[in-house]
Amino acid sequence: MTNRKNNEELAYEQVKRAIMLKKLVAGQRITEDWVSKELKMSRTPIRAAFKRLENEGLIQLVPNKGAIVYNPSDKELEDVFNLRVVLEKYAAQLAVANMKEEDVTYMEDLLKREKEAYKAKDFEAFMEVNGLIHSYPAEISGNSYLLQEIKTLNQWTDGYLILKDDFYITPLEDVKSIPEHACVVNAFKERDVDAMCQAIEAHLLSTLKDLSERPSIFH
Repeated sequence: MTNRKNNEELAYEQVKRAIMLKKLVAGQRITEDWVSKELKMSRTPIRAAFKRLENEGLIQLVPNKGAIVYNPSDKELEDVFNLRVVLEKYAAQLAVANMKEEDVTYMEDLLKREKEAYKAKDFEAFMEVNGLIHSYPAEISGNSYLLQEIKTLNQWTDGYLILKDDFYITPLEDVKSIPEHACVVNAFKERDVDAMCQAIEAHLLSTLKDLSERPSIFH
């Protein structure tokens, strides 16, 4: 059982990283048989890994065809990001009312970790910290349902970034999300709800605009 779990994790990580590094591109078919031969393991853990990747929005499982690297539509991007704007602004309002000094320290530490991860080209860590920056206000909001919804939407958005963004070749000084996150955290530090909400909306809509203008970086 442990070996199967380890193989599932390996298959999941290998396919996800291949998508992140654009070795597997939007619309490309991936079969269990091919991954099985590449990684020298049975199909059972690969099938479980594919299900995880589908849940994250990275692949689409098609009956009798295997998996296809997903390519989200502009409408889907707009729906997810517009909903994130509403929920994260609401989380900001609740967070500022509940915040403590250690919460500010934690958010500022996340900004440092984000920059360090990008400098190190550790994009998995970069995206993990990115998710924490967006979900932490909901975490201290006291509303567990809000936190779960934001985490779910963040997970889907991570998939869009992996599929569509070119962060893996963008120089640090040109990465817009880092200074945009700093604006959010600075407003949080000042307990300025309006400024924080404005910064959240500006950041998310800026990201949406960039992704929508890049329908495919693979062609």
